[in-house]
Amino acid sequence: MWEHRVPKEPALEEDHLAKTVAAIEKISGRRPVGTRSGHSAFLLRKYGYIYRSEGSADQLPHYVVDEGGDNCLVHLPFHYVIDDAMFFSFAWLGSENAAQRITDPEHVFDIWWAAFRQQYREGGYLNICMHPFVSGRALRVAMVDRLITRMKTLPGVWFPSCEEVARWCLEKFPSPRAA
Repeated sequence: MWEHRVPKEPALEEDHLAKTVAAIEKISGRRPVGTRSGHSAFLLRKYGYIYRSEGSADQLPHYVVDEGGDNCLVHLPFHYVIDDAMFFSFAWLGSENAAQRITDPEHVFDIWWAAFRQQYREGGYLNICMHPFVSGRALRVAMVDRLITRMKTLPGVWFPSCEEVARWCLEKFPSPRAA
């Protein structure tokens, strides 16, 4: 996102998305194909996006369309219980002082491990949202390393990027709108 918000004015929204795409492509050498932003599905498709990951209406990847029933995107849900900012950030979403928190990483490990185990038992999917400025501290990095190490002890666990998951969904479960 160009800012940590999506402008309500359509022209400004497109301007922000176009600048974001150009900046990411300049830095990485590749165009982005997914976002956690609330940009309109129409604009995301126009700029080559194949997935979004901004909400948690379901626990499994699924397709979402815009208000007109077009511009289908793979949706990779996440939930705030598997978002590091909920546990390790002050002033989350403009919260009052009483709501601010710094949680013990071991407690977060237990929650994320339980979330993973539940999805693993169901053959599901877990999309942990981490911010480098939140989880990029030694104690939290060590916790994530232990979590990944434990996950790897179970057979069949896959650690794809969101793009890889979206492309897998598109290949294995094509959208009815693509037919």
